[in-house]
Amino acid sequence: MNEIPLFDNFYKNEVLKELFRKNSKLENFHNGLNLDRINEKFLNNRDLNETQRKILFNVIQQQYQQLGVDPPTSLTLIKNKGTFTITTGHQLCVFGGSQYFIHKIISTIKTAYNLKKRFKDKNFIPVFWMASEDHDFKEISELHLFNKTLKVEKEDSIEVGKLKSELFLPILNELKEIFKNDHRFNFLESIFSNALSYNSWSEATRYWINQIFKKENLIILDADDKRIKKIFSPIIIKELKDQFVFNCVSKTNEEIINNGFQPKISPRKLNLFYLDKSKRTRIIFENDCFIIDKKSFTYTELEQEVTQFPEKFSPNVLMRPIYQENLLPNIIYIGGPSEITYWTQLKNTFDNVNINFPVLLLRDHFLWLDQKSIKKWKSFGFSIKDLSANPDTLIKTYLNKTTKDLDFSIENKLLEELKSQLETKSNSIDITLIPAVEATMKSVSNNLQKVQNKLLQAIKRKEEQKLNQINKISSLVHQNGILKERSQSFIPSFIQNSSNYLNKLINASNPENNSLKLID
Repeated sequence: MNEIPLFDNFYKNEVLKELFRKNSKLENFHNGLNLDRINEKFLNNRDLNETQRKILFNVIQQQYQQLGVDPPTSLTLIKNKGTFTITTGHQLCVFGGSQYFIHKIISTIKTAYNLKKRFKDKNFIPVFWMASEDHDFKEISELHLFNKTLKVEKEDSIEVGKLKSELFLPILNELKEIFKNDHRFNFLESIFSNALSYNSWSEATRYWINQIFKKENLIILDADDKRIKKIFSPIIIKELKDQFVFNCVSKTNEEIINNGFQPKISPRKLNLFYLDKSKRTRIIFENDCFIIDKKSFTYTELEQEVTQFPEKFSPNVLMRPIYQENLLPNIIYIGGPSEITYWTQLKNTFDNVNINFPVLLLRDHFLWLDQKSIKKWKSFGFSIKDLSANPDTLIKTYLNKTTKDLDFSIENKLLEELKSQLETKSNSIDITLIPAVEATMKSVSNNLQKVQNKLLQAIKRKEEQKLNQINKISSLVHQNGILKERSQSFIPSFIQNSSNYLNKLINASNPENNSLKLID
């Protein structure tokens, strides 16, 4: 299998690179970035009590029962001590959104499998944490494939998990039109159509993910539930009382800055939202008062509200990891590059509330590229690693290799010599002529550049077919420096590999190896 290292080739963020560097200045800001830290002691420290495990089991089982589908067979294991979770999470993007939605889940499945081989007396369950409480509608409402953008329009309001599923019917109809002559889409069409028959977008998302990963024992959790938020309520109250997230993250950010790096996220004074039937509203803390949608509350009033109605309080991006790790017997969180960097701002915050900080794994990255394209790419004299380069640079490299007509070094050298000779003569005859010589030579240089550009365009026309092929193959990998897996839907790759799509990804997966894996 061909692979391309991620760092420097695709990811150039200095904090991310430093985190994965040997003897990193930031090694104290996390609890490990591979599986080396996981041993018996590590596992024992993260075991949950049986009461909390039973609550988890009941909540998850009921969520599946409400769909009328059987939960994964692994769910019963979550009631037992010695069972641990490997978790990833994502927004409820319409039909998965970009490919990496699927790749994150694949990474949890493969990691759970690898750990089971190491610790045969323990159980490891992959978990997908649905970010059902987010309210940014634009981030979930677009799907990109075949240079088309399918989307629906709506203003931000309630948390997306409570949206009506039928809202996304126009996107399904567009998909059906796109694939109307391709019977391979029938399987996904059936799954997506059944998903939209459910009332809420959270239920619809759970259904279609479960159908695709039915054989992989993936547990899909919607943490927007009163029973499990009650478990988290002491931490919510502490945030209201002490604003501990702001204080801890601010201190960590100072340490990161002192190490020469810029933190990804600046904390808010209070990191909670309030949920009601119509919208998700940020709770603002000012002058010892709590403001929710222009209404003011005292600490005592909100404390009572948390005690009675914990489901009305929603963590923000910095608070959600604490909620997750407080709830689950979790040992690993698998995230994208942005997630990994902001999780490392949180270790002190976890310590402050005595919650175990997980090992962080960078999710796996995949590219579907057939052998014919790889063979064609190599025929141009490029390596697999060159797939990460800017296509304009590649084209220039290719043209320089294939033709000597683009080498203007002799002409430029002659021009410099002529300029020097004329300046020398002007200096000996009449020094006031030098500016005129310089102006004339600059004009000649500009005209020579125009000639060079015209010759370049002529050569490009001559090599147009090959240059188009270079651009086409490069565009399968990335565009404007962004990996295509971050923008394009998984649907085309799925239907082209419908019999073994998941198997190919799982077999290729190795999140500890930070590379882009090329799959045929």
